[in-house]
Amino acid sequence: MGTKKYFAAIALIISAAVLTACKPVDETPPQQIYYIEASERFYIAEGIMEEPEETSETTSVPETVTETETETVTEITETESETESETESKTVTETETTTETETTTETEAETTVEETCEAVTETITETVVETVTEAVTEPAPTLYESDSSAGDGLVKVMGRTYCKDGVRILSHTCSGVEFAFRGTSADITLTSNCKNSKARAAIYVNGELFKDTMLTEEEETFHVFDSEESANCIISVVKLSESAYSYIGVKNIHVVSEYGIIPTPERSRKIEFIGDSITCGYGIDAADQYEDFSTTNENGMKTYAAIVGKHFKADYNIVSWSGVGVYSSYTESNNPNQTTLMPNLYGKTDASNRPNEEWDFSQWQPDVVVINLGTNDNTWTKGIEERVDKFGAAYYDFIVQVREANPNAYIICSLGVMGSKLLPEIKEQVKLYSANTGDYRITTFEFDYRDGVNDGFGADYHPSAKTHKKMAEKLIPFISEIMGW
Repeated sequence: MGTKKYFAAIALIISAAVLTACKPVDETPPQQIYYIEASERFYIAEGIMEEPEETSETTSVPETVTETETETVTEITETESETESETESKTVTETETTTETETTTETEAETTVEETCEAVTETITETVVETVTEAVTEPAPTLYESDSSAGDGLVKVMGRTYCKDGVRILSHTCSGVEFAFRGTSADITLTSNCKNSKARAAIYVNGELFKDTMLTEEEETFHVFDSEESANCIISVVKLSESAYSYIGVKNIHVVSEYGIIPTPERSRKIEFIGDSITCGYGIDAADQYEDFSTTNENGMKTYAAIVGKHFKADYNIVSWSGVGVYSSYTESNNPNQTTLMPNLYGKTDASNRPNEEWDFSQWQPDVVVINLGTNDNTWTKGIEERVDKFGAAYYDFIVQVREANPNAYIICSLGVMGSKLLPEIKEQVKLYSANTGDYRITTFEFDYRDGVNDGFGADYHPSAKTHKKMAEKLIPFISEIMGW
């Protein structure tokens, strides 16, 4: 290889290394963390969130890297020139003496240049490797502490909730908040009105259950996340117990992070479940049917509704109340129990704590609405035709109410896990409604009757967790077929 070509090749190698080492550091860290799945965790979306005032200072690559390597190349070039000049002078002088001496001198000169090149190449390689290694080392991100309210738009809201004095109130089953951040620490402050039946809360970190607790104090703070190094994190706070009892308030979210907290995104699919104690998860964590009901054994996250929502990667909303009916709630009397009925509850934000506040249905429109009502009505109808007719008329009106609130949803009218005696009447009312209105985006669905012998019972003979799983397994393909999911 000719000397000039050899050094040209070396120069190209050095240039490439220098360019790599001096590539500008991205001064804009990931700006948004989104939730997909517990198994997939996160993806990054650029340009979603503006940088806060307090941002980390990025350290640029030292200019000395380029200067050092430039000086090295200059020295090499000068050495090459000097060597070539000396060789040429010596060769000219010896040429005047004899041709043999000229040949010998040229050979020695080439050998000297090649040895020099090898030595220089080794030195350059070591210098470049050390410099590049130094250059790619990034400084640790700047972290700062922040306190956020769950009412200021920095969290994703799940279910029907509202704000009271800056506190996000969770009343309904599986209502909650969810947010993401990148940092090292997180604390959540929860409040409760602490009625006789306390609220049961769950805190999830990156899709895994971190805390399952009964709120026995008016205010409690939970330390929920710790990491030695800054890491992506998603936290969800979910109410496990039902609306009829104590609420949960998300008062403050304290994080040590790079950019504060941000809401996880809405999902493309949305399902609403309307029901009674079954949909609430009444007694689902009880040892057996003989254990008394308490909010300590009520768990909405184990219900068929939550399982179906999770399967379809959907946001889901639960409006349910133990003992509730359409025409008559649970009763042991010959008179209908109309103290609390779902048609009256459905239009409210929080019937327990804000009975006069109407829910704004435009806030959240589902793709599918699953109605699971009639079990408690049957404690009064008892197969008596006149009573069944009254139930049917009330059910028809409720269909109209649900359709007006959710004009684009597919409505599924279900029953069966604790008895399906009123399902024939429900089917008749659905047919009548479609015939009268021309609305055929509605159907009926029958759950299998619970198998307590093999699957166990929850409190007061309610469905067990195993039964709820079977309910979901039957409902999932039904929804898939009608929705094409």
